[in-house]
Amino acid sequence: MNNSYSEKFKNLVLYILSHDSYREGGIKKLNKILYFIDFYFFKEHERFISDVNYAKANMGPVVDGYQKLFSEMVTDGVLKQQTDGVIVYRPTQACDLSFFEPEEIEHIRNILDEYGKLSASILETISHQQQPWLLTEKMGDIIDPDLALLIDNSESEEVNFENEKLKSELISLADSV
Repeated sequence: MNNSYSEKFKNLVLYILSHDSYREGGIKKLNKILYFIDFYFFKEHERFISDVNYAKANMGPVVDGYQKLFSEMVTDGVLKQQTDGVIVYRPTQACDLSFFEPEEIEHIRNILDEYGKLSASILETISHQQQPWLLTEKMGDIIDPDLALLIDNSESEEVNFENEKLKSELISLADSV
């Protein structure tokens, strides 16, 4: 098979969908969980766990080309798609954890424990308050992974970029890293 997705991405999706901490959610929620896994990991290790890019969308960051990737996974029998108002995916096979390092597995579990039970709309709100989404200029643009270094995921502060000069300076800083 000549797929657009890697075995590691496939197994990450399978792991998320089969994890006890992940509550029902549609494609929006799955995209947000993938974003939080990759960008929070990038903040600490300067690399993504998956090998995908993320794009700015109205609903927050999404896997770039996610419709194609998930469609291929359905065609290949990796996922089963159900539609009941929203598109929901179910795993049709077990994930293979041998694709992940122990620190990656621990990180994925921690994100799922923290965010897996939250609704898609709450996850969207959280992602809309973070620098990677805020500082990416246009819908559809690829989000620079270096913007993960600016994420402040402490609950005590919200960052608001009403000052365009500050926003421009932060984008320049992120581009120079």
